[in-house]
Amino acid sequence: MEIARVDLRGVVAGDLGWEATRATVTASMVAYGCVIITHDALGLDLCQAMFTRVLPDLFALPVEDKQRVDYQGQRPGWEWESLGIREPMNADNVREFTNILWSEGNPEIWQDHLPISFCRLEMIVSISKNMLTLEEMMEMLVLEGLGVREKSARGHLDLLRHSIRMSRYGEPQDRETSINMQPHCDDTMATMIVQHEVEGLEVHVGDGRWVAVPPEPGTITFMAGEQFTVVTNGRVPACLHRVRTPSSRERFSVLFGPRQKGGVAVCPLDDLVDAEHPLLYNPLNHEKYFKWRYSEEGLKFKDPLKVYCGVYKDEATAMV
Repeated sequence: MEIARVDLRGVVAGDLGWEATRATVTASMVAYGCVIITHDALGLDLCQAMFTRVLPDLFALPVEDKQRVDYQGQRPGWEWESLGIREPMNADNVREFTNILWSEGNPEIWQDHLPISFCRLEMIVSISKNMLTLEEMMEMLVLEGLGVREKSARGHLDLLRHSIRMSRYGEPQDRETSINMQPHCDDTMATMIVQHEVEGLEVHVGDGRWVAVPPEPGTITFMAGEQFTVVTNGRVPACLHRVRTPSSRERFSVLFGPRQKGGVAVCPLDDLVDAEHPLLYNPLNHEKYFKWRYSEEGLKFKDPLKVYCGVYKDEATAMV
């Protein structure tokens, strides 16, 4: 099978199309940890403004300014930088982010009769609220498809916190491979990726094969992270993906997703542990795992998640 593409426009829980959509989404997530969604949650005008005005303005700021917020810069082999905001559905959090970056303000610059900083604020909050609704819908589809009771799934969603990351990719360091970001799995619960015009995202589908996910308007890529693998007791793999831009054009993307709240262990859902599906993962302390995963020791392993909290570790101890 191929990575599923599902149109969620007009799909509502309990309606006729819900069960068929749930089956398609679940099958693709179990196979690849990935689904491509068509949805009008963002809208073409909102996306156009975000990618052509807001993101270029953000990343044009001096590095020392960007480092005053949640900024991630270059890593070996990754021609990439990103800026993040926690709980961006809350306008106060976004306002704090913009005030730090534009501390001197720009009262002389107006657009559509509103200060540009206000436009940035409203745009990020609007995008985040829409993405949150869609992300929770996707998790419900997958968990229901695996047999999780609604009460258990809702309890899981209540333990999550969310963030938005705005990313920029420059010209690939390796012109031969055109890879901007090396193959990896996210350490989060899930990630929703919005691309715009420039190619880049590729998903591993097994046997060394990579499938490019084109930056088509109105599409969002939903992929599982390592925390979701634990929650689903190994039923859904963390999606292995990379970024490759043969065109060498500057590329922007917007990522939205949840991770477990701080101090709360990530555990397999009880509904997904039984005689047929024995426990595969011990409770995961994300803060400790994150620190170890990117340490010199953690980077040695092909499957760091299983090494760290897996019940069965034989294959996991293979080195990268």
